[in-house]
Amino acid sequence: MSLSMAELPDGREIHCVNDYEVGFGWHEIVSDDLIERGLDLPADGTYLDVGANIGLFCLRLRDLCPDARIFAFEPMPAAFGALRSNTEKIGGAIQASCLALGDKAGTAQFDHYPALSALSTGDSSVGEKLADGLKKLLFGQGASEDIRAIIDSTGAHERLDDDAFIERLFKKETVTVEVDTLDSVATRFGLDRIDLLKIDTEGQERPVLDGIGEDLWPRIRQLLVEVHRGADELTTIRGELEERGYKTTVEDHPMAQGGAPVFHIYARRS
Repeated sequence: MSLSMAELPDGREIHCVNDYEVGFGWHEIVSDDLIERGLDLPADGTYLDVGANIGLFCLRLRDLCPDARIFAFEPMPAAFGALRSNTEKIGGAIQASCLALGDKAGTAQFDHYPALSALSTGDSSVGEKLADGLKKLLFGQGASEDIRAIIDSTGAHERLDDDAFIERLFKKETVTVEVDTLDSVATRFGLDRIDLLKIDTEGQERPVLDGIGEDLWPRIRQLLVEVHRGADELTTIRGELEERGYKTTVEDHPMAQGGAPVFHIYARRS
């Protein structure tokens, strides 16, 4: 699949799967002040981006932490192609792997949305909820002014009466991906400290967390976990992190404006 190019608000060009996805994704990242949420970002820290998509979070980390070591994981081949190209441009100590992380090594079936790569997931029910939430935002239901402006800038609002366009936008296909555990990855790369573990895996956050062994947990200082399975799962994961000694803060994700039950947990060791 050939890659597209998109321009960020500051004029930088990046590789992407679909240029109309970039504005929403970049806005989500730069508007989320991690320091304000209680996290710290050492300039020379070690960062893991699990579910990196095309690498926007990696780019933001490089902006904020010029000497950071970044390890990015993305299982979808098309998104990984853009991630690899973008990490080469970002430069510095950064490693991109075409890999999903879970509770055991092997392979798994994922739903891939070619026209909405950020929705790709190993859990069909989560993908459908996110797709429904995005449809509501596209049709103007619940979107804040800034999110509405970003959506309108893509031109999608001008094609909402085009059934073929909407069908193509939410079409999905099955992709088989390689899976490994965080334990295995930490051993492979010799990670004795993880300053921030960011997990954005569209419903696969539980398997990713279950792939962390007891010996690895003390080496993880902070987490940013995007939770997609609703309030009950949010309460469970938040409680588990607090039992492990993390202080947590919770915020709604922008997709929640469309009714999708998506939250961010910011966790830092007390």
